[in-house]
Amino acid sequence: MSGNEPENPQRELAPESWPDSPELASAAVSAAEMEAYRSTVRRIGRMIGAAGVICAAVVAVPLGWQLALGVLAGALMGWLNFRWLAATVNAIGARIVNAHSNERGAAVIVRGIGRILLMAIAAYGIFTCSVRGLVGFMAGLAMPVLAIMCEAVYEFVAGIRRTF
Repeated sequence: MSGNEPENPQRELAPESWPDSPELASAAVSAAEMEAYRSTVRRIGRMIGAAGVICAAVVAVPLGWQLALGVLAGALMGWLNFRWLAATVNAIGARIVNAHSNERGAAVIVRGIGRILLMAIAAYGIFTCSVRGLVGFMAGLAMPVLAIMCEAVYEFVAGIRRTF
């Protein structure tokens, strides 16, 4: 075996471009583990959308369409923020681990600040039209938190089922 290949052919380094070093020896993960991480991110994304639609439907009749539309807009912004945050974390990880990364540190920071500015602009735009819509928007921004809590329960139950 050459020095660049992992000792166990069933295991891979994540990402593949990580250099060989004793500090990263414990970072090897199997392809199955990587797929589990990817499916977790996909489930959270789907749960954000489902939670947004369900919450908007629940509040539409008693609290009005403006609040429901705000919840949908906030959930959409929360989903975009979740996706962009995941991409930013991956970019920072690649930048730290891979010395020859094409990712620029300043670009990562600008994207992070851009996410926050985009949410602030959307909130201001909604606020100028409807305060009720802004309340819904803020509630919709919490949908990723709800989705992550649902994912934690899912993983807990799945872990219990695997042990029995």
